[in-house]
Amino acid sequence: MKTLFLDFDGVLHPSSGLNKKLFSKIYLLDDLVSEFSFEVVISSTWRLYYDMNYLKGSLGKIGEKVIGVTGDSVSEPYARYREIQEYVKLNSIRDWRALDDARQEFPSGEKRLIFCEPNLGVETKQLITLREWLSK
Repeated sequence: MKTLFLDFDGVLHPSSGLNKKLFSKIYLLDDLVSEFSFEVVISSTWRLYYDMNYLKGSLGKIGEKVIGVTGDSVSEPYARYREIQEYVKLNSIRDWRALDDARQEFPSGEKRLIFCEPNLGVETKQLITLREWLSK
C-alpha cells in the first residue's frame, strides 16, 4: 500500500501571503481519493495539538484515507524526515511520499519529498507528481 505523509501549513494552505484561509487547497486532492488506493499519515505539527477526529474532519475527502499520525516531535537535523522514518519502520511501509513545504526538514536530494512552495501550497506540479506515483 502506498502511504502519503501529509503536512498542512504551506501545503493545504499557504503559510503566508494574501490567501491564508485554512485548508484552501484541500479540494485539489479530492479526486485522488476516488481514483487511487493509498493511505495518509499526518506529519504536520497539527498532530501535536488536535485529536484525530478533528484532523480527519478538517481534511474533507482526503480525511477518509487518514490512518494515523507520526509520533513524537524530534529536535535534530531533518526532524520531519526522522519522524517519518520512525513511522515507516514501525509500520513496515515500503512505498511512501511526503507532501511538505519544509525542504530543510529532509536530507538534500530526498526523492520521496514532494515539495510545495510555502507561500503557494499544493499546485498542479505536485498533483502531477502524486498522480504519477499513485498510478504505478
